[in-house]
Order: sequence, then structure tokens, then C-alpha cells
Amino acid sequence: MVKLKYQLRGDNQMGTRTGKNLSLFVLALIIFSVQIKAQSLNETLSNLSSTVGEAYVAPVTSAFGSNLNSGWISEIPDAKILGFNLTLKVVGMGSLFSDDVKKFSATGDFYFNDKQAGQILANSGIDPTNPDYENLKQEIKSRKFNVQFSGPTIVGSKNEFLKVKFNGGSFYEGRYELQPYEMAIEEVKGFLDELPALPTAAVQLNVGTVLGTNLSVRYLPAVDIKDLGKFTFWGLGAIHNLNVFLNNPLPLDLSVGAFYQQLKVGDVFETKATQFGVFASKQFGVLVSITPYAGLTFESSKTTVNYDYQSNETVNGVPVPPTRISFDLEGDNSSAFTVGFNLNLIIFDIVADYKMAKTNTATLGLVIGF
Repeated sequence: MVKLKYQLRGDNQMGTRTGKNLSLFVLALIIFSVQIKAQSLNETLSNLSSTVGEAYVAPVTSAFGSNLNSGWISEIPDAKILGFNLTLKVVGMGSLFSDDVKKFSATGDFYFNDKQAGQILANSGIDPTNPDYENLKQEIKSRKFNVQFSGPTIVGSKNEFLKVKFNGGSFYEGRYELQPYEMAIEEVKGFLDELPALPTAAVQLNVGTVLGTNLSVRYLPAVDIKDLGKFTFWGLGAIHNLNVFLNNPLPLDLSVGAFYQQLKVGDVFETKATQFGVFASKQFGVLVSITPYAGLTFESSKTTVNYDYQSNETVNGVPVPPTRISFDLEGDNSSAFTVGFNLNLIIFDIVADYKMAKTNTATLGLVIGF
């Protein structure tokens, strides 16, 4: 099936222009998906200890993993011992955020700073004219408290802030009983401002066919994103048509596939994802055709998160240096069911599918080649 052969020749101006347009398209999607308020992401995370940081970023790490494990399939290889197939695919993936991942609550350790200690004292009716005011403030600042956190996750509203609940207690040798108080930490808010889905893009090269098997490669050179660092990803996979060795082929194409991909966003996020699945499809039509397909997949992803946490802790009045925070989060998806179609319009294909899992993901792609 011939599709835009002239676009694959490096000496053709139309092919060069098409390649540049594809690169710009992918770059635009990447910047949209990662650079939304990226100038303050490290600043936001620096206010979060590991317990709170895990709860805050969990929705986006699951979305990264689901995106990476989506959009690989556009067609199943021909059931041939040896053939030639070369296609270039650009695909956008969007993992959807449900309302229940836009807020969180957690408990963890917290040091109150000078301003926050003043708010706690004011809530209990203790003002700066009290002779014990500075001693009380210093005692609050020097103690580590186990507190209740609540508020928006990274995908929550920008108009909502992290809240920290001070539980009250006795201070200054039991002379003062401070009342419970909940305060807003305005440095931490919904970073993506209720973005309905996390978009990611990929450029994928599919090559085959050997023993009914096609190889798929995804790659993007490092893109430097201001104040966040370099965005890079690559992936490798293969899909095999089981009909190739059957004496009586099935009335549809049945295949198995395995895929691996790795994504890195600056020094903050690094995601590794794997997927194994069984896929079935059936083509209807010849020159202009449509091929519905479905897949049952088993997938996993792990995101490592790294950032510097600056607590309000002081020692003899000197701020404690930032602590390097590092933790791993597993993606929500373990199994998924995907349905989609490949619409062949002779010179290019339009591919779309929807993956149903704990984190649902929609994909839309364009395929050219022969």
C-alpha cells in the first residue's frame, strides 16, 4: 500500500518541509504538556516534604506512564515471512484526569516559619506586646510538628492552596495553651489548574516485516525547556502477527506486542514504562479502507521524582540547607482495554483509539510511508 513515497526522499523539498512541520508539531505538544507554569515547578516542590510531595504529584506521574504506554499500535503486520513496510507516525496522547485526583490529604512533618508562628500565636490571642511572645514564637519555630495537609494536587485549581492544620498544644513549660489553627501555604497551589488531560506527543518509526514482525522505535532529541531542564524520551517495541505460521489463518489479524519507553523531564521526573498485549484487527476496504482494532494489555510504569526540599527548620537561628528528596511512584494502570481504528486515505492514515483503565487515555495519530 503506497503512501507518500516522495516524502521519504531526503533530497525532496516537500519531504524536508513535512519533516520540519512534524517536528514543530511534536515540539509544540511537548512544550504545552510540560512547560505549563514550569518556571515555578521546582519552587513549588521545594515546599513539600516527601510524604506530601508524593500525594501532590501522584496524578501526573500516573498520566506520564499511561501516555507512554499508549499510541503504539496503528496497524498489525502482514502475515508474511518477509516483506517491506516503513511508516512514520506522529501521535498525540492525552491521559484524562478525574475529579477525585485533583485534591489530596495527608499527614507529615512540618516546621513553621516566623510568619506562620506569628499567625498561630495571633489565633490564640497572643500579640507582640506579650513579654513571652518571642520565646513562644521561637519554640514553635524550633519544633517539628506532625500536621494534617490538605489541598489541590498538581492538577488541581490554581485558586486553591495547600492547607496545614496546627493541632494546638501546651507551650512554654505549660504556661500557654495554643488553639488549633489551619493556615494556607500560598506557595503550593494547583499547578496545572484543572487541566482536563495531560498531553504528550511522539514520533514513531515502524519497520518490517520479518516473520510477521514489525519493529517500532520512538525517539526525540533533548529539548531544553526553560527553568525545567531537558525533555527527552525514547522507546522500542515489536508486534508479531500470529497468522504467519498458521496453515489456516484466522479470519482476523491476531498479534502479540511488547513495548518499552523512557521519559525524562529535567531533573524532576524520570518515567520508565512497559507494556505487553494481545491485539486483533480486521480491514474493510481496499484503496480506501478502515481497520478497527482492539487490544488487551498489561502495563506498568514507575516515575522517580527528585527535588530539593527547603524546610523552615533552623538551628541556632540559621536555616537548615535544602534536603534532596527522591521517591518512586508506580503508575495506576496494570491492565487496560483499547479500542480504535485506522482510516487509510491512500496517501496517509488517520489513527485514533481510546484506552480504558484506571487512567484513561485517548490518542490521535497521522501515519505516512509505504
